[in-house]
Amino acid sequence: MRELLVEGLGDWVPVDRLIGLAREAAERSRSDFRAVAIEVLTHLVRDGFMIVGELGGGGFEAWPGSADEVLERAVAALDGVHWAPAGGGFWLMNTPKGDSTAAA
Repeated sequence: MRELLVEGLGDWVPVDRLIGLAREAAERSRSDFRAVAIEVLTHLVRDGFMIVGELGGGGFEAWPGSADEVLERAVAALDGVHWAPAGGGFWLMNTPKGDSTAAA
């Protein structure tokens, strides 16, 4: 999680990065990378460290809805591309809380 927040200090983080880190962690712990990715994403969103969104005409556009609605949409989007978005998925943006945590 911290690695994503540190990367988020400088720019928006593509979901591909989350998936890559989840794959690495899952290999080490012999667990399912999707479960790892969902757990990390859930923690980041529900605890207010990052916001999920997409790139629009005005820059980063956060997805509307509650944390649970956003998480459900994110997992459905990843399921739709078989967990291989190849740069075409959503993005993550640090909140002020995420920036503070990354900078600590």
